[in-house]
Amino acid sequence: MRADNKKKSSLYSALHSVRFTVWIYFAIFITSILLLIWIYFVASLEPVYRRMKTEDINSIADYIFNRWSEEDFTEATLDKLAHDNEMCVLIQDSYGVTVYSYDTMAKNCLIHGMGNFGNLARCRQLALESENGVYYGEAENTRFGTNMLIFVKLIGTKEEPAGFLFLNSSLEPLDSTMSILSRQMFQISISMLILGFGISIFMTRLIATPITRITRSAEKLAQGDFNVKFNGKGYTETEKLADTLNYASNEITKVDTMRRDLMANISHDLRTPLTMVKAYAEMIRDLSGDDPEKREEHLGIIIDESDRLASLVNDIMDLTKLESGASELHLEKFCIGDRLRQIMTRYNLLSERDGYKFYLSADKDIWAEADLIKFDQVIYNLVNNAVNYSGESKEIYIMQIVKDGKAEISVTDTGNGIDKELMPLIFDRYYRAEKHKREVIGTGLGLSIVKQIFIMHGFPFGVRSDEGVGSSFWFDMNICEPPSDGE
Repeated sequence: MRADNKKKSSLYSALHSVRFTVWIYFAIFITSILLLIWIYFVASLEPVYRRMKTEDINSIADYIFNRWSEEDFTEATLDKLAHDNEMCVLIQDSYGVTVYSYDTMAKNCLIHGMGNFGNLARCRQLALESENGVYYGEAENTRFGTNMLIFVKLIGTKEEPAGFLFLNSSLEPLDSTMSILSRQMFQISISMLILGFGISIFMTRLIATPITRITRSAEKLAQGDFNVKFNGKGYTETEKLADTLNYASNEITKVDTMRRDLMANISHDLRTPLTMVKAYAEMIRDLSGDDPEKREEHLGIIIDESDRLASLVNDIMDLTKLESGASELHLEKFCIGDRLRQIMTRYNLLSERDGYKFYLSADKDIWAEADLIKFDQVIYNLVNNAVNYSGESKEIYIMQIVKDGKAEISVTDTGNGIDKELMPLIFDRYYRAEKHKREVIGTGLGLSIVKQIFIMHGFPFGVRSDEGVGSSFWFDMNICEPPSDGE
């Protein structure tokens, strides 16, 4: 049963493949072209032949009629014209007297022998009765069994006829010609079918090859081989598709690497406080439960580690909302300098307890528009990052200046700086400069959260750093007018 299902699946895939589909379209196209040619050949050959023969006779009649009175138009010219076109010619005056005659059929045509067609007088009468003085007739030559075409044209006017021009031509039997052409058409059709199907197989293979290559590479990517390379060489569209898939593969590789790093870092950051919480809880249970001073100390550590766990979880949730687009902006106008001063008051305890020095500089009171909660979050994260990497001096500078018509806010530390090759990684989640040690604040997600907030607001941002001097994180905001009293 499984083998049958597998065969059916393989057959279905083959019948619905690009190669087979393109080949079918080519085959239908080639067959349709040949079918149209055959239909045209069978249905229109005889009518087209008769029409062309009639047009030729009419053209020769006009030529004779227009040049009849010219001096250089002699009987020799008429003889050659009749001979070259295998046509009998007869010119009579208004009384029926023959003026010129050329017979290519030895009295077996309709105007020299007449046969069962009637008499010339009847033909002249039919020409006179016609609107334009022209009569066409077709009759069978009983001796040879072929159709003959007769043409009569009035010379002069109906009121004063000067004569009549008679032309007679044989309508060649088409049976033998059709038989010859049919054999040739059949041979040509077979050759065209073989050539067409050969070209279609080659073209379908040429078209399907880059798609097949890309599909095989995509299957490897789906199986977890993120180092696979897509080759779409052959067509502009497949090359663009391959470039897109290569880019996607690289991004998936980055995401997979970040996922592994994220899991490792989260596991590490969760394990340490959980271990400490468990250890100090056991110490309270076994050792310090009856000692109020020790118990308070151990409980304080448990509370601090629990706060650290809560901060980590909150940061993960915030970053997830920002990256998924679930977080919305609530824009408000505010004075940047006043907001910065308000935020920095919350670092007074850290300054008094641990000796950190915070220097805030705002060159003028200017207004901007942003989500206040997220703006505060940006400043907190940048300042906390500066605290962690401020070095021995423990100095942090928060500045607001007007630059190129925009407000630039920067947070600068006085630490060891960042290596230039590591600068592009600084905003990645859980990135940590190895030569720096986290001392006080943070979960490792702060700069990633900052980056997403900047992107949501459309704020230009970046980092400037000199090794041994320090790093400065900056972003620009558009300046706006202060709100009116009614706002």
